[in-house]
Amino acid sequence: MKPLEQRPRSSLLGIFVLAAAVATLLFVLLVPKYDHPWDPIESREWGWRGIAMNTFTSERTRNDPLNIVPAAIEPFEPTGVAAGEVYENVQVLGDLDAAQFDHMMLSITEWVAPDEGCSYCHKPNASFAADDLYTKQVARRMLGMVRDINTNARHVGQTGVTCYTCHRGQAVPPKHWFKAAEPTPPLGGIVGKPPPWNRTAKTMRDFFPRRPFEDYLLDDKPITGAQARSVSGEVADLAKLEDIYILMMQMSDGMGVNCTFCHNSRAFADWSQSTPKRINAWYGIRMTQRINQDYLTDMQSLFPPARLGLLGDVAKVDCATCHNGMSRPLGGAPMAAIYEGLHGPDGVRPIQRETAFETRKARQATISAPPPDPAGLEQNSK
Repeated sequence: MKPLEQRPRSSLLGIFVLAAAVATLLFVLLVPKYDHPWDPIESREWGWRGIAMNTFTSERTRNDPLNIVPAAIEPFEPTGVAAGEVYENVQVLGDLDAAQFDHMMLSITEWVAPDEGCSYCHKPNASFAADDLYTKQVARRMLGMVRDINTNARHVGQTGVTCYTCHRGQAVPPKHWFKAAEPTPPLGGIVGKPPPWNRTAKTMRDFFPRRPFEDYLLDDKPITGAQARSVSGEVADLAKLEDIYILMMQMSDGMGVNCTFCHNSRAFADWSQSTPKRINAWYGIRMTQRINQDYLTDMQSLFPPARLGLLGDVAKVDCATCHNGMSRPLGGAPMAAIYEGLHGPDGVRPIQRETAFETRKARQATISAPPPDPAGLEQNSK
């Protein structure tokens, strides 16, 4: 075999071209999470031209099978008889027309357990009224939760949510989180964390720890950098600032947007210079806290050990659970519009609260409240 310096230049060029082709192929096969250069990227400006307040959206995210809106089942002709009169043990949707109830059951099956069918919540050859399976008890509580959200949560506006918003055709929503027994990093730095936290992660969601979710999407710790600074303005708690940063990165990743979707990068903390989206995000954080506190953790005793996390806690939600990489879940498709049962009767509040759905009770800590909605900006942002 001739040494490289004795080979013709054409032969060397062929070797280099072949090596480059192999490297490119390996990159595409082994790093599928990255957006490919040939994927169209849409850029949208949220602020004045020239200040770089842009949001970049990948065509790949929009074409994700989980983000495709499923075909709706055509509504049934009403019977004029309430479901509670036709069926036994209907505790949540008994006020619906029996035909609406049947339509709802078929839709929920497609949204949550299309492969298992009715047997996911009802034992075969047993009475449909029986509560033997934990999945039926959970589904009943989840329906109350969806009604509560659609009736009381300002974050979802007129779009509303359905079971599919989170589940996407799967029994367990693809995006969820558990508590994790994470070691404390030295000096509060993310680089110092030992494996497997920062060496086995394949996505941003895997890379960042879940501790900020526990603090800000489950507990009621205030989300403000002022809490981590001393009177002189110096950083007094680096770990707390880091946790807030991690939460914001997780929110950005879950919604497929960058920081300027809500903030003006010249003054992150200033509400007056933020976009209207920040107000809606504020309500989204409150809504997420209420879902995790009032419903999911309250249902923990219903789930078998196999459905719990390593620390015995129930699966919980964050921004990515509904958004799945899009600024509006499922592109803003109003799936809940044709399902009267998902909104609840007028004036009925599944959970009675002292204040609005997203706000905290007086005995609990608060996040710095947004300013009054100027000139209806919140409505315009939806």
